[in-house]
Formats: sequence, structure tokens, C-alpha cells
Amino acid sequence: MPSLAKVKEKALKALSLRKVIERGWLTALLGYLAKRDELKVRLKYIGDVRLRRTTFGALAIATYYATKCWPKLPDELARAASRFPNPQEALSWLATALPLASYACRLQASGNNVSIDLSLERVGLEVNGVPAVFNTHCVNADNIG
Repeated sequence: MPSLAKVKEKALKALSLRKVIERGWLTALLGYLAKRDELKVRLKYIGDVRLRRTTFGALAIATYYATKCWPKLPDELARAASRFPNPQEALSWLATALPLASYACRLQASGNNVSIDLSLERVGLEVNGVPAVFNTHCVNADNIG
């Protein structure tokens, strides 16, 4: 059984998802802590989606760290993702954009000059004046990092 501190840390990170979850975040949080395989939530501007437990955890961590640098970014990303006609497509894009923003935040915290440019078709990341642009359909944030 995990320690109380570990559970508290997971809960704090998962609570950060309130920035992108409109309805069902408390039920999803309890399901996540109870180790359910699938969670159902309504994302802001996007609609109802089913999240795998691992996706929920990854989004929670990425939202938590991205919010540290750019408090309004998760909400802006959810608004941008709403342009996708399919909620699952929007979720997939959000699952790429949030970890990248989290990665950019960590780079910025370590003294690098970082800017990020997100659109529905591509993701641009510039670190210390060196730009890189990726197609969001071909790569995920873990590969970029």
C-alpha cells in the first residue's frame, strides 16, 4: 500500500486536471486512486471522453507541471482542442500538447530560453534560439522530450 505522502502527491497532481475537466473530475479522481482501468469525464470545450487510467495519470502530471509556468495554458489548450470534430481526437491532441508544455516548463526552469507554439496541425518548440517543428499526428510528446 502506498504511503500517505505518495497518495497526497498523486491526488494533488490529479486535482490539477480540474483546469481541463468540466464535469466528472471528482469521480475520475476517486476512480484513478481506486485503480479503475477506464474513467469517463467531460472535458472543457471538448465533450465527453473515456480516459484510460494511464492517460489520466499522464495528463494529470503534465497539467500540474505546465500550470506551474503558465497557469492559463491548460484551459487555452482545451479551448484550442475544441476545434476537432471528434472528442477522442481532441483528447489525443491534448495528450500531446500538455506533456510538451510541461517539458518546456522544465526546460525554462533550468535556465533555458523556451517558447512554444501550438496549433492543431503542428507543434513548435524553440529552445535557446533553436527551433523545432513537429506534426502532432506523427509524434508524441514523449518522443519530442
